[in-house]
Amino acid sequence: MSGIITLRSITSLSTITSGDSKQILEVLLTQKRSEHTRRAYSHDLRNFFNLVAPGRELTSDLAREFLSLSKTQAISVVVAYRNHLFEQGLAPATVNRRISAIKSLVEMGQIFSICDYDLSAIKNEKIRPYRDTKGIEVAEVIKLFEKIDTDTLAGKRDYCIMRLLWSNALRRGEISSLDVKHFKYSSCQLEVSGKGRNGERELCTISQKTAVSITEWLQASNGTDKPNEPIFISLDPVKFGNRLSGEGIRLIVGKYCKLAGIEKQMSPHRVRHSAITEALNQNNGNIRATQKLSRHSDPRTVIIYDDNRVDLQGELTRMLDDLI
Repeated sequence: MSGIITLRSITSLSTITSGDSKQILEVLLTQKRSEHTRRAYSHDLRNFFNLVAPGRELTSDLAREFLSLSKTQAISVVVAYRNHLFEQGLAPATVNRRISAIKSLVEMGQIFSICDYDLSAIKNEKIRPYRDTKGIEVAEVIKLFEKIDTDTLAGKRDYCIMRLLWSNALRRGEISSLDVKHFKYSSCQLEVSGKGRNGERELCTISQKTAVSITEWLQASNGTDKPNEPIFISLDPVKFGNRLSGEGIRLIVGKYCKLAGIEKQMSPHRVRHSAITEALNQNNGNIRATQKLSRHSDPRTVIIYDDNRVDLQGELTRMLDDLI
């Protein structure tokens, strides 16, 4: 924590009282429509304030105290925090996300007329494109599915989740946010809330196999007639019936990958990587079609998958090497 500038060292702690504190944190988090985003922002802000205000609970009072700093003081604190994160070996993407949470807090401070500055002077770190987007081979995916016992309640649920990760390349947050009303059996469709769409849902076609498996799961879990309830629930005795979280989906993927003997470190997003890469294999590198599956807003992201799949650089290197 060397180099971290604390609030105690640069401002009086008695200047902010609970009486004049608007619930700025609650407003900030409520603005984020995605539950995953709300959790991430809350976690990142707690991490920041644990370092700059050690021993104090994250409250709107504490947030206002930080926002009451001068622009120079605030930038000094945030830059010191960013440097600390890099010293801890965090990836640029993680650092950018944590700084983004603080920037959003400052923007909210402007709205509340607590501060009149922003943190635009603190630029994001450049991020290298995905290094490994290949995931695992189809043969290993088959092994994974073979380990799911669909005669059990948990197996019926997990089979649906794995099908959505593989056949539709859904993100774990997209799966977690699905309610029963978002499932259209007759048309084999789901209303999916995609990344970066501010809660708006889009129709996503699913296979007949997936539609049947979801129906069987809902019937087995007595969820068919509960349109406003989540499709996928926790079966843990303590959390039974609650919405299955993204972390719960990650644990499910890890469980079956371990049972299948898959050595590569896997996650829901790695299964998604595998699906996108195999889709490119199946359609001979059709970027536009694969973008429809992956729902990436930028086709250049799909091109990264395709480049990693066929190793164009390696092919050209071998061609040049053969000339001499």
